[in-house]
Amino acid sequence: MTLTEVVVSAAILGMSTAVGLQGWTHTAKATKSAALIDQQYQQLEQRLLASRRLLQASDLVDVACRFDVDAVDSALAAMPPDPAVLEQWVWDPLAPATGLWLSLQLAETDPGPPPARRLLFTPAGLGHCPREAG
Repeated sequence: MTLTEVVVSAAILGMSTAVGLQGWTHTAKATKSAALIDQQYQQLEQRLLASRRLLQASDLVDVACRFDVDAVDSALAAMPPDPAVLEQWVWDPLAPATGLWLSLQLAETDPGPPPARRLLFTPAGLGHCPREAG
């Protein structure tokens, strides 16, 4: 093998190694990012589940199958805050005592749109309204 062939072989080997290393680095970053996103959404889902369980376990509905606003406010005030999650409860403007929106968003995230969830709670959806006979 001549010196030129050795130099060309070494250059090709170096370039292919660099490209392979870049590929592995990109894959590792993507895996780490995906795991972080999964963890963030899991945190939001856990808060959503805790809120749902609180509303299901509390006596919050009147005989007309409508939320008792004061009872809901006191139940939500008893729920411990999570500093990592921005939480906003808003009564449905179209039906204030029959719908309650929960919006969740992570307080601190990487650049880009933060993970968020939004869900409508209703007395019937929480199982507080008796079934009609029919």
